Amino acid sequence: MRRRLKFTFLIAICAVSLIVLFQVYWVYNNYKVSQYNFIASARYALQKSISAYQLQQSELPTSLKYKDPTLTFFLRTIPNRDSIAFDTPAVIKPFHAEFLTVKIDEYNINEVSAIMGRLISQQFRRPVNLDSLAVLYKEELRKENIAVSFKLILLDSTAVLSQDEVSVPIKFHRSPVVIVKAIPVNSSTMLWKQNILPAFISFALILLSAGSLFFMGRMIKRQMRLNSFKDDFINNITHELRTPLTILQSSIDALKSFGASSDPDRLERYLNINLNIIKKLDTDIDRILEISKYEHGIMSAQRMDVNLTDLSAEVVDRFDLRAPDEIFIFNALQPKVVNTDRFIIDTILSNLIDNAIKYAQGNVRVNISFRTIVNGWQLQIQDNGKGIDPFHLPFIFDKFYRVQSKNVHEVKGYGLGLSYVKLLVTALNGEISVTSQINKGTTFTIQFHDE
Repeated sequence: MRRRLKFTFLIAICAVSLIVLFQVYWVYNNYKVSQYNFIASARYALQKSISAYQLQQSELPTSLKYKDPTLTFFLRTIPNRDSIAFDTPAVIKPFHAEFLTVKIDEYNINEVSAIMGRLISQQFRRPVNLDSLAVLYKEELRKENIAVSFKLILLDSTAVLSQDEVSVPIKFHRSPVVIVKAIPVNSSTMLWKQNILPAFISFALILLSAGSLFFMGRMIKRQMRLNSFKDDFINNITHELRTPLTILQSSIDALKSFGASSDPDRLERYLNINLNIIKKLDTDIDRILEISKYEHGIMSAQRMDVNLTDLSAEVVDRFDLRAPDEIFIFNALQPKVVNTDRFIIDTILSNLIDNAIKYAQGNVRVNISFRTIVNGWQLQIQDNGKGIDPFHLPFIFDKFYRVQSKNVHEVKGYGLGLSYVKLLVTALNGEISVTSQINKGTTFTIQFHDE
């Protein structure tokens, strides 16, 4: 079972590790894609701003500004074949030119204007005004929804550029080829802002995966512990029932086979033994049934006015104590009567005092105190027993849990006492806590809050 559990945990850890690696890769890849798209958009905006700059710097043909734009192209020259013109001495170059006028539709006017502007700029090779280009570039960036500032610089054609840089070559400068480079300011901040939500979702998925693994591990360990508790409970209850049954069988055999029934004193002694054993079994069965009823809400607290000093004294008198064993009762409540369930308080006191006596080392000394707290009252039971190891403290209120010593229970029981006490405390709207020191004793503190 443990080997299978370890294998299951190993598979789960591998699965969660793969999920974490995938999420990290996904976030990184998403960041790189955003970076690529950002550079591509910034480069496209720079190209458009350069085209717009060329149009501003060039005087386009007037025909492109008409309502029906046209563009006239020179085709060729044709010699003049007029004989009269040939005979005229004033004619130096007898020819005429042929032109072609093309109508530009509205869908191509922008492209044609850009081409004309580029051709004119290349012809005049004017210098680039970076301030004017920066204004146009900022406008194009706004159209591309890029809220990042750029600094423009000019580089010659020998500059070495990487694919991650925003740069566009131009050919209308005084030099044959010039590169306009845009340097972003705090582009990483913008990229992280764009990817913060996916990264947060990825981080949440990682936490959910790790949390699920942790929760699953706790549930499996808890289930294994409950199975162990159940097995211990079955073993304990088997031994606890076998002992009284053996005593009953022995006493009945004595009455039947050895003539004890003819001796009134022996008969009464055997009958009293059997009666006490039957009462103890009946009490144990009632306690198990009551636990089930409280857990399922069948039973509830029946409140009444209870004198805690008198009730505590009644409970203490049930225990067979011999000097120098001592149980002290201190009631600082004013008044000493509280509205609570008499049976529940009786059961709580009986269980905790019984544990203090069973686990005592040498002489028994138990202090029972009642004090007033904010919005309620407090019951505290302190003993001088052998104490409880801190490892076991978080589990002592679990059903069937028993503190073991060298794999042997020194005191027999079902492991239901403290879980029953906690259930009864909860039924009275209370809270129970415990502190303990090895070889010094244990203190149970119960606080009941007024409804």
